[in-house]
Amino acid sequence: MGLAGCTARGQDNETANETTAANETEQPTTFEPVDEEYPESGRTVTYVVPFSEGGGTDTYARQIMPVAGDELGVNIQISNVPGSASLRGTGRIVNAEPDGYTMGGFNPPSTPLSYLVFEPDYDLQELEGIAVYARTPYVIITNADENVEDLEDLISRYNEGDFTAIGGCQSLGGLNHVTSLVMQNQYDMQWENYVGYDGCAPAAQAVASGEIPAAIGTDVAVQGTVEAGRADVVAVLQSAGSGVFPDVQPVTEQGFDEIDYIGGLNRCMWFPPETPEGIVNRMANAVQTATQSDSVQQWSEESGNIVEFSGPETANQLLQDTLERLPEEVDIEQIREAATQ
Repeated sequence: MGLAGCTARGQDNETANETTAANETEQPTTFEPVDEEYPESGRTVTYVVPFSEGGGTDTYARQIMPVAGDELGVNIQISNVPGSASLRGTGRIVNAEPDGYTMGGFNPPSTPLSYLVFEPDYDLQELEGIAVYARTPYVIITNADENVEDLEDLISRYNEGDFTAIGGCQSLGGLNHVTSLVMQNQYDMQWENYVGYDGCAPAAQAVASGEIPAAIGTDVAVQGTVEAGRADVVAVLQSAGSGVFPDVQPVTEQGFDEIDYIGGLNRCMWFPPETPEGIVNRMANAVQTATQSDSVQQWSEESGNIVEFSGPETANQLLQDTLERLPEEVDIEQIREAATQ
């Protein structure tokens, strides 16, 4: 099926510039005021990851948050709560007590799109942003035994009937489903069915096992599967390319239209609504210190996973802008209908 509601607006300079601005790292600073009594000694902070263990959001959290916990003098426990195109875990963040002991991460435009499509009974815009800590492109991987050469070859496999299914990191109605529909419409990639998974790690494993021939996933989440020789990367979906797979050409360098507006993620951290400013700033300072630490910077350099930092205001503005822009870019009602068929 085509996606008539998808427009070319995601290709304009305004959108690209807004995305770049959102990803720029702020100069080291101290966010004030801070609550000097937070966190209490001996308390544990729960960090909700609304995706499966081993995916990109989970991997970043397990690199950054232990260092932030050391800075605060507390243990930060990662809790994976996948399901419902990331809305189950996100709902846990939204509905938690605003006391600073539950927080989490999700990544515009992915979760905001799911929110608009499925309309859960909470208000995503009420969340308190803590930080934007990274940007991550999506890539397309294929089963290594299939020996797919590039994006054009992959498209021909679908159009000739050799492949029928394509996978992604979210269920129907999620960002990867929409991306698949956009590629079907703009790239003439005539896949027959989309298979959604609770995160990019299980999607990559499905490709590696031969369950599906190809999938969309973040570069960080599929890295292990690719390095193990079980999958190949055939294209990067953002025109800036991938730090993890620098030798793989973006779709734009392979002769296809830019789809940057859905080709990657802005990785953010959030507190529940009404979390006091002093607590938000205290955590933002700790996360900033963690992202600039030797251990995290070394991991970033060795793995190719970009680590940046922008503070609470940038995260809040990014979420607001995303929720306003997505309905202009795609037909939300059409996506909703496709997701519930």
